[in-house]
Amino acid sequence: MSNATLQRARPEGRAPAPEPEKPRRRRTTWWLLLAPILAFDVVLFLSPLGKLVGSSFTGNAYQRVLEDPLVVRSLINTLSISLASTVVTVVLGYVIALVLWRSGTVTRVILFAVVLLPFWTGILVKNFAWAVLLQDNGIVNSFLQAAGLTDAPIELLHNRLAVIIGMVHCLLPYAVFPIFSSLTSIDDRLALAARSLGAKEASIFRRITLPLSMPGISAAGLLVFIISTGFFITPVVMGGPGDMMIANQIDYYARQLTDFSGAAALAVILTVLVSILVAIYQRVLRAGGQHADN
Repeated sequence: MSNATLQRARPEGRAPAPEPEKPRRRRTTWWLLLAPILAFDVVLFLSPLGKLVGSSFTGNAYQRVLEDPLVVRSLINTLSISLASTVVTVVLGYVIALVLWRSGTVTRVILFAVVLLPFWTGILVKNFAWAVLLQDNGIVNSFLQAAGLTDAPIELLHNRLAVIIGMVHCLLPYAVFPIFSSLTSIDDRLALAARSLGAKEASIFRRITLPLSMPGISAAGLLVFIISTGFFITPVVMGGPGDMMIANQIDYYARQLTDFSGAAALAVILTVLVSILVAIYQRVLRAGGQHADN
């Protein structure tokens, strides 16, 4: 019997029955368990964030930073580099996740160790390792010249390509694991049924594997893009003067110019931009999912 039916069946003038003791005690226990986490968020996250937003509205900070051509250039760099890194990372992550999904136990363990290696290494170490590989007398240029592909060292470091390579290396685990998780949830009997009906492997991938793994792809893309917008060390170590991202501008305003309101305004602008892009991304994915269902 529904709650509405119970309300209608209750005689007029009679007080509602008291709430059972057990559910109320359970809710109290949940709130007590959540209290430390909520206090932690309020003290260490929401309070500084509120002060940051408040300081961004002092001294015409927004007008000042938006009139700076370097800030606009850094915003464009941030969005373009993050988008390129996200696309490359998700594509590579999907290939690695497919291999992990279809490989045996030993191969899977080895590949998982390789994928997890960036987690065990500091980002500064990874960037300097790539700088050693990509420099003029590094392994890559030495190999290209020894193979006769180039006559002189080509510029592989201190440009946008080097920044994207360094970021993709750091971000790859964040793409592999969500995609691998979505692949493992696919029922193998679907592919067996398709093969029994004469479907080719390419058709099985296009009509079964890829659509069913889209939740993992979308989660990986969203996660990688959000992390990409906050990269700071990689553009400094591997990029050139024209590849500075917004995090570098925030550091410049805070440490070099000691303009904390300007740095706060930049942080708020970046947060708003990323939130808008994420909302658009989610809306496009939802519309694509509804279209596929129809």
